[in-house]
Amino acid sequence: RNMRLVLLQFCSLALLVAFPVRVRAEQTEISLNGDSWFVSDASGARVSHLQATVPGQVHLDLLRHGVIGDPYFGFNDTAEEWVAYSNWVYSRSFQLTGEEIEGKTVWLKCDGLDTFANVSVNGRVVGTAENMHRRYFFDLTGIAKVGENTIEILFESAANKSVEIATNYPYYVDPGAFYFQDAMRNYARKTQSDFGWDWGPAFVPCGIWQNISVVMFESAYVSYVVPKAYFGPDDEGKLPCYSSVLVCVTVPQAPTTPLTVSVKHSIPGTPFEAPIQMVETLSGAGETCLNLTSEGVDASKIDPYLWWPYARTHKFPNLYSAVTNISVSSGGKTISNVQVSKKIGFRSIRLIQEPPPDGKAGLTFYFSIDTSDGTYPIYAKGSNFIPMDAFLGRVTYDYGKRLMTSVIQSNQNMIRIWGGGLYQVDWLYELCDELGIMVWQEFMFACAMYPRDKTFLENVQEEIRHQVRRLGHHPSIVMWSGNNENQDEGTRTSGNLVDYTALYDDTVRATLWEEDNTRPYWPASPSNGVLVDDKHRGLFIQRWGLSSNTSYGDVHRYDYTDLCTDVTKFPRPRFASEFGFQSYPSFNAIATVSEPKDWSNNSTFMNHRQHHPNGNQELADMMQKLFHLPNNPSEVEEFMDFVYLTQVVQAVCIKAEAEHYRRLLSESGAYTRGTLYWQLNDIWQAQSWSSIEYSGRWKLLHYIIRKVYATVLVSAYKLSGDIGVYVVVDEVDVSISYSLEVQVISWKGDIVDTFKKDGLKSSGFTGVQVWIESVEKIFASTSTTQSFLYILIRDSESGEILADNHFFPTSFAQAQLVPATNPVNATGFKQIDPYTVNFTISASVVAPFVYLDSMSIDGNFNDNSFLLMPMVKQNITFSSWERVDATILSNKLRIRTVQDTYK
Repeated sequence: RNMRLVLLQFCSLALLVAFPVRVRAEQTEISLNGDSWFVSDASGARVSHLQATVPGQVHLDLLRHGVIGDPYFGFNDTAEEWVAYSNWVYSRSFQLTGEEIEGKTVWLKCDGLDTFANVSVNGRVVGTAENMHRRYFFDLTGIAKVGENTIEILFESAANKSVEIATNYPYYVDPGAFYFQDAMRNYARKTQSDFGWDWGPAFVPCGIWQNISVVMFESAYVSYVVPKAYFGPDDEGKLPCYSSVLVCVTVPQAPTTPLTVSVKHSIPGTPFEAPIQMVETLSGAGETCLNLTSEGVDASKIDPYLWWPYARTHKFPNLYSAVTNISVSSGGKTISNVQVSKKIGFRSIRLIQEPPPDGKAGLTFYFSIDTSDGTYPIYAKGSNFIPMDAFLGRVTYDYGKRLMTSVIQSNQNMIRIWGGGLYQVDWLYELCDELGIMVWQEFMFACAMYPRDKTFLENVQEEIRHQVRRLGHHPSIVMWSGNNENQDEGTRTSGNLVDYTALYDDTVRATLWEEDNTRPYWPASPSNGVLVDDKHRGLFIQRWGLSSNTSYGDVHRYDYTDLCTDVTKFPRPRFASEFGFQSYPSFNAIATVSEPKDWSNNSTFMNHRQHHPNGNQELADMMQKLFHLPNNPSEVEEFMDFVYLTQVVQAVCIKAEAEHYRRLLSESGAYTRGTLYWQLNDIWQAQSWSSIEYSGRWKLLHYIIRKVYATVLVSAYKLSGDIGVYVVVDEVDVSISYSLEVQVISWKGDIVDTFKKDGLKSSGFTGVQVWIESVEKIFASTSTTQSFLYILIRDSESGEILADNHFFPTSFAQAQLVPATNPVNATGFKQIDPYTVNFTISASVVAPFVYLDSMSIDGNFNDNSFLLMPMVKQNITFSSWERVDATILSNKLRIRTVQDTYK
């Protein structure tokens, strides 16, 4: 193991940096990416010497050559399991010149090998890898040669290898749910959902999934450059801002003449434009990490430069280029110069845990941003993020940008990158930096116990160290978290507790202490948090207890049995970090991976695709509680109605629960200040909890959540014979004066009664009940089955509608909707540009949950899943991702309402 000398200074509050990175260096790097690779199965009996693409994965190469079919189609996920149980060899040749390697240290740099790999160059083994989340360097000095070189990487089956390791382990370590037979995922440091999950497939892929290159340098290699800007206390008790940079330099062999490393760092266009500098002498081998820190700048001078999370009043986060120059010299002669430029943002976002205002038991749990004027609390509105594809090689920047843009378009300001996936690619965090999306970043452990032997823990330690240095500069990352849903099982027995604390407290947390104290660390999700977290004393003591405790920390909550709109079943947590309900993706998504014979809820294919136990039945059961089950003489149309209603049910369920948490913002006994529904995106075309399906198309939920997450929300609930109305304002610097109007509207479209209340005011970061009345009085002139409520608030001066909402007092199975055939029509299709079409829709009757479906044309509408009143025209804009013709869209467009499902 290399010696590591670390010269670090840490303070408690933080903000850091973002990609893209620009590097100018005399360190030479030759990329081995591209199409010059070949792949074979290890025996060569089934697949031999097929052209391959790097970065990529073996399934994609086999698909490209027709060896396998589309892994996502039909039952191919099981038919092609042989790929996961095979060993694979990637090989190629590459050229090196004498000028490039003579007198130089030569390394092979592997940014991502998935997962168990044996690496050989020119017929000699140069090293092994056992963690897809790590970066590996292999020494080729004396092995690489002038002219042609060959490289061969043997990937052992992670399924087989994990079982081999588990078999030789001294006792059984529970891997959690089995989605892939004959595999022990918890022994493999790879994406855990590669082995399958209740929303995704099990392919257990392998390959060179990130960049691979040959690097050449003299004497010293600059391995990490991590700029930071953080706020920390000074001797006068103030919180000035500091600029710093961590520079890590590796010296492979002790130099005969000491090396001089000179570092200069600045942030042009900010109060830190004047460079800070450091000179350090290196005389031994190993990695040396230098930390340069500026003088403090008064926080008031930083206010104009702050990076803010996305909000109505802060839509454009500030980012600045931090420039670091590193020079290495020996005996007065410059050996190399490296310049790195990264985008940074100034911010101090903290996790606030303090006794609640009502003096009751527990602690609050919410995020805040500090300025010179004080602390601004943030209501976290967001969702949980899973891997974008089972095969990472086909995930594109454009696709990721579409996802992240969809986040802010739905008024979200946070995503939680779930611990069963992977540390995401650099550009995803870059997008979050640019858009103002806060990231709750978990370390990659989920729903399992894990080994604690020395080899495993050292492997994890290097993983944490690399990922924190790689990602630690992004302003969007506001918190690290230890794992997903492992704490309850980890504390179930004394033996489990020993394993659990050895991994998360003594390894993950301890390594994070060394690398980044500028952000909070949350031990698990869900969790009650910690009692003591003191680096200087070396004490980390968790607050053990049931993770369902709503007085501390965050909670996860799922209920597939009770009526999903029943507020008496909802908890009152500090922070709801997971909750959700399933739906089908669009019919078009299903049709792309199936055959007509598969198009029914209980078909063999749909049962195969559903990985959540009893999931299809749960969907039907909840649908029957809220709606009539579809009944159409056409089996295909009935299935399309069913698909539509699953999305309506999902939207109704999550809307009800999310609005409940939103109403509790300033409610005594709750102070709920964060809601992250499960889940944002899909990994393939299947039933899941997502609001955006695999193609990037929005489900109905995503349109609904945009309104639920608006800065100003008016929301109703029914409890004990009464209906109450809350107004929520979730941004501190937004306050409103308004009047409330509650309209009772019949299903025929007539306003039956109206209740009004004037002179209301709401200040920022509050949720206040502004009206309550008995159901009996509200519907005195009608009934709950014959009518519904339209609730709105208007600005007291301008009369502008600040927020509105509908409330349905009974289920649609009981509601007396006016029957109609094709109740909604679309007319006036107009081409705006090659990607945009406008048209108008109108209804003949009150049409709830209008669903606009573009069928095979991928894109999103400006609105969907809304209630349309009779004779009211609504303008709609459709934005396609590829060129679209207005006439073709008019022919393809399908419109469904609840009435359409009643035949």
